[in-house]
Amino acid sequence: MGKAMGYREDTPQILIVDDVDANRMVLENIIQEMGCRPVCAASANEAAKRMEESLPQLILLDVFMPEMDGYEFCERLKESPITRDIPIIFISAADSSQDKVRGLQMGAVDYIAKPFDMAEVVMRVNNHLELHRMRQELELSNRRLRSVINSQARRIEEEQKNILYALASLARDQELQAQGHEALPENGPAYGEAGQNGHRDPVSYNCRLLAQSLQFSPAFSEDISEAFIDTIEVSSQLRDLGNFRAVSLFHAKPAPLAPQELLAAQCHVGQSVNFLERMYTYAPDNHFLPMAIQIAHYHHAHWDGTGYPQGASGKNIPLAARITAVADLFGVLATARDGSPAYGKEGALSQIKACSGSILDPEIVEIFIKIEKQLHVH
Repeated sequence: MGKAMGYREDTPQILIVDDVDANRMVLENIIQEMGCRPVCAASANEAAKRMEESLPQLILLDVFMPEMDGYEFCERLKESPITRDIPIIFISAADSSQDKVRGLQMGAVDYIAKPFDMAEVVMRVNNHLELHRMRQELELSNRRLRSVINSQARRIEEEQKNILYALASLARDQELQAQGHEALPENGPAYGEAGQNGHRDPVSYNCRLLAQSLQFSPAFSEDISEAFIDTIEVSSQLRDLGNFRAVSLFHAKPAPLAPQELLAAQCHVGQSVNFLERMYTYAPDNHFLPMAIQIAHYHHAHWDGTGYPQGASGKNIPLAARITAVADLFGVLATARDGSPAYGKEGALSQIKACSGSILDPEIVEIFIKIEKQLHVH
């Protein structure tokens, strides 16, 4: 292991791996003269044990050794995420171009020929120690920068969410007032936050829950990511910004919309989409708005093409809108107002089943029914 010496904690540690005692002694003395800490091993297996105790900042590795040669040991070190970044300098009496190229291809950073020239060893070791130190500092700086960027991105995303929550809350209050109900208290939770019933907007909660469940279905797994799930929870809350005075149950009818209902649909969908598109013009970095626009535009489209916009049907309706349509209709049927019948949770689920394949995507309805115990209602 070399002479007992006191080293500072930050003293670079150099691992010397060579099966010849004389070579190890020469290199050990050179490393000590440099002010570094030498750690010696007579074989690759012994070197591996030394590295389990403490990782070196650089390895001087002999090529030709019994049991496991330097090339194989180098290859193993480069395969491990713990040791792959440690610079390796091969040392060997074989200094042909072919030997050097092979060593560099294995991942070594340099090649020193035997017999050793002290000045050359010192120069090469110092150069690669400095490069290794600089790479570590750069990686540390990059990690800190990524942390700052991620923190800022999270803050911006929360600000984007809060703006949309406030907008959705305002729209909801106006709708309630238009229907003769009291608006929600100003000091209550934000529209996207949990209230007394567990969630201020059960539709957005159910959209998230449904999207999470669909992610496990082969039919939807490629289309639904974690980002999709997070986005639909927020974006679905803006589904009916223009629905302040429209008939709340026009989209629940299995038959094609009557002219009066179609006009109501066109009116509130157009208001919602126009508002969100103008908002997106001023806030193009808000990644919730594109999906919100899709949902507002298409969540009243029917699977069979009888809804609005006319002609939208089947899988031509965006997935986010098809998911929201199921959750929204469930919420409307379970807690209808303005004289419309309230079916309750069980009744609403029966109606959802009845609308499968006509108003609603049958594959989504099938999953929705399976998670009925986890669904929220107002």
